[in-house]
Amino acid sequence: MGKKEMAVRYSYLALEEDHRLVAEWFSALPEEVTVSDGPDRVLFYFHAMATKPLPTDGTIDQQTTPLVFVEKPRKKRGTLWTDAEVYFTPSPLKRQFPTLGKISQSFEKWLRGFDLVFAQKNAAQSKWTYYLEAGIQNYCEEVYALPEAMAALRSGQYFVHHRASAGALDTLARSLRLRGYHAEPA
Repeated sequence: MGKKEMAVRYSYLALEEDHRLVAEWFSALPEEVTVSDGPDRVLFYFHAMATKPLPTDGTIDQQTTPLVFVEKPRKKRGTLWTDAEVYFTPSPLKRQFPTLGKISQSFEKWLRGFDLVFAQKNAAQSKWTYYLEAGIQNYCEEVYALPEAMAALRSGQYFVHHRASAGALDTLARSLRLRGYHAEPA
């Protein structure tokens, strides 16, 4: 059996100002895109790369459509910030959409210009793991911190995975209270 190719994901810590840096990066691309900006995420549809029109019934095969989701950082429980993520949905990416594959590599290079605050292969050596809670260390291979988030991290800001469940956040809030950090109840 061959190795299954997965969608490409990049995880990072960001506050609202930092998110604008990511949005500006994508906005500066020369490719034609359709942007759908929602409360939790931004969707970039690279329609000029599409090999077929979007279905009219709303069912989109993300693995064969040139889409990029940008999960926005959000504040949870009053004081906790979620991580953010850029997700290139096509799989395999480079074979289906070579130009989008190059955009992914370019974004990765841009993101690597920021502080690497967590890597699963060297998790024990990260001095920031104490502040990365509720799944970040389990689901993110590498996590970079954009400038505002890095400053917040240095000040003791906690970050949680953007898909952390309410139960996980409840447990974390109780634990953080023992550490002297306030997180609002649900």
